[in-house]
Parts: sequence; C-alpha cells; structure tokens
Amino acid sequence: MQKLVKITTIFTLSVGLLGVGAQPVAAQAKTVKAQITLTVDHKKISQKKVTTTSKTTLMKVMKKTYKVKDDDGMITAINGHKQNTKTQKYWMYKINGKQAPKGAAQTYLKANDKVSFTLNASK
Repeated sequence: MQKLVKITTIFTLSVGLLGVGAQPVAAQAKTVKAQITLTVDHKKISQKKVTTTSKTTLMKVMKKTYKVKDDDGMITAINGHKQNTKTQKYWMYKINGKQAPKGAAQTYLKANDKVSFTLNASK
C-alpha cells in the first residue's frame, strides 16, 4: 500500500511539473531604437533618437521625450505647438514615410523606425 502511495505521489508531482513547463511564456520586450522628427509649418524643429521597448506605445515615448498634450488619445500639442481646428491645422504622423494607420496610443515602434510628426494645415 505504501508503495502505491509513493508511486501515485511521484506520478502526480511529475505531471504537475510537466504542466508548469508547458505554460506559455510571455514575450520579452525588446530594446528598440528609433528617430522622431517634428516639423511645424514645413520647418524641422526637432529631431531626436530614442531608445524604448517593443512593448511601449508611441504615445508614452512621445510623452517621455516631449511635452505632449492629448485629447482622448489624439495629440493636440507638442512642446507648445498646438493644433488649430479653425485653420484645420492638425498634428499628423508617419512611420517610415507612410501615414500611420492607428493613433499613437495604439502604435508600437520597431527597430530603426523613423517617425515624423507634422503640424501643417490640411489640404
């Protein structure tokens, strides 16, 4: 009887340890280096290289790097340069030359991304 209890205990512990090993491991955040450029009225006012992680949103990177104001996730001002709805002047951004499909709060940078924020009157 004692032998059966020992075998059952060993079996239970073995299965339990195997189950722990089978758990999915959360992906590690990778270090990401990128470049951010700000342009206001077609003049470059800032260009900075940033280092962040692959799990940090662009909005958090922007708030850490610049003085940013937002309205419900939409950037409305960077370093005192405010958008103006009357003149249809808004902050827009591109990543690697392509218009971003999502807001900065839903965007994650990849290695060597080039982000350009522009504040110009829309056409």
